Amino acid sequence: MHSQSVIKSALERSVQVVTLKPARGQRTYTNIATVGAGTVCRTVEKDQEITVDVGKAMGGDDAGPSPSTMLRAAFSSCLAIGIKLWASRLDVPIEHITVTVETDVDASGQLGVSESASAGFEAIRIAVSVQSDADRDAVTQVIETSFAHSPLVEVFRNPQSIETALTIEAPVAA
Repeated sequence: MHSQSVIKSALERSVQVVTLKPARGQRTYTNIATVGAGTVCRTVEKDQEITVDVGKAMGGDDAGPSPSTMLRAAFSSCLAIGIKLWASRLDVPIEHITVTVETDVDASGQLGVSESASAGFEAIRIAVSVQSDADRDAVTQVIETSFAHSPLVEVFRNPQSIETALTIEAPVAA
């Protein structure tokens, strides 16, 4: 477990590197998801692998968390870690952070049953709970700063452009 001073030092080094050499902050991440028979999806990025699936009600095997579960997990963990990073950077002691993300969905949009229902989330609610001896204004400033610089908050607030490339190949003969 890293102390706030260790986290702050690492962040200060990263800020210095990106400030002195902005190109070092420019990156492209690649994630590859593969589905064969059924709905079990093997997702790989770098040396990390995640198994994702849908539940039996959608024809899956429930062999892993659903894509929506993974999205909520990515969002809540991004927020929680971001708060910890900014608390360390701003010298605000926060001992424990819990972020709860709730989303409202209408399955009729995803299933194509209703053209008026969104296939995505209809609403997102975030609840943040922290354990800290710091005053409320300092903790609030940490959270506001963290959210202002969160890559996933940015994706939800200002959707990014999406480009699609398609390759169609004949199945490999058995």
